[in-house]
Amino acid sequence: MAQTVQERIFQLMRRGQTMTRQDIAENLSLSMPTVLQHVTRLIEAGILEEWGAAQSNWGRKAKMLRLRPEAGDVLGINIGIRLIEFVTADLMGNLRQSGAISLPFRDEPDWYIQFQRALLDFFAQYQVDSSQILGAGVSFPGIIDSQRNQVVRSHILGVEHMGLERFEKALPCPAVFENDANCACFVERSAERDSYVYLSLNESVGGAVMLRGRLWMGDTFQAGELGHMILIPGGRRCYCGKQGCADAYLSPQALEQDGWETYLEHLALLASNLRMLLNLDLVIGGQVGSKIRPQMDTLLVKTAQYDRFARDVNYIFPCGQQEYACALGAARAGLEAFGSQLLHKAEMVVS
Repeated sequence: MAQTVQERIFQLMRRGQTMTRQDIAENLSLSMPTVLQHVTRLIEAGILEEWGAAQSNWGRKAKMLRLRPEAGDVLGINIGIRLIEFVTADLMGNLRQSGAISLPFRDEPDWYIQFQRALLDFFAQYQVDSSQILGAGVSFPGIIDSQRNQVVRSHILGVEHMGLERFEKALPCPAVFENDANCACFVERSAERDSYVYLSLNESVGGAVMLRGRLWMGDTFQAGELGHMILIPGGRRCYCGKQGCADAYLSPQALEQDGWETYLEHLALLASNLRMLLNLDLVIGGQVGSKIRPQMDTLLVKTAQYDRFARDVNYIFPCGQQEYACALGAARAGLEAFGSQLLHKAEMVVS
């Protein structure tokens, strides 16, 4: 379905830049009268606003425009084995409110009732008007098949082929569902970095691959299952049944068992393998990733022992979002899917 002019302007401005009306016309190949008409309507609806003036050495300075972040909210939810995290984000994907509740997951009717109550309590605590939520993103530690609307498999939650209808009924808005590592990967995307590998070092080790601003899902939605790459042949038994998986050596439990020195040796080996395979930056996140910054110098030295192609190992970075990464990433996925609903709510869509 073709986008309307206002949807095209909205998506362009969601990149976070300030632009003049002329910039919009040039970027979208639109005439100035068309841009003036639709920008005026978006300003009247409170979706765009004027934000300073463009630099100019002569003549009248053109007004800069930006998307009003507070014009709409999206909801992000992360389903963990023990905790549920809730966040709201503005139209630019910035974190607004956040909270967590202890609620061990069970795919049973009474759990969904408790989940809905917890969400309503979150709304009440932060005075969130649920009718103003454009949409939601929900993060799961498992493989999601969006076409069949199900969690194909989640070892950590102990479910297979779980339909998502109960979640949808418990939510006050439309929702998209996404793998937790994919969600956390979303958070690290920026104009400066739009292609990278994200390594999630949580209770189960996972990952995601971002290519030119889009997640690479693979043929069966399993791209980025970095935790089940063989790191030590014949090594420790992994929960998946294989021996030597990265998951068995890079989880928080493995760090507690082995200590930083041995843990970083294993991490350096995986990091260099990923660099050889994809030749992309590596962002390290998750529970361990949020604590790894003081260990970065040691990790880079150890990785250099395996990488004989790079003059400097300058492609490994600690995650930027250390808390609520999966929930915030889910909110941004919801923003991708439902952000333009704001135009419909404002009765602004024209062909």
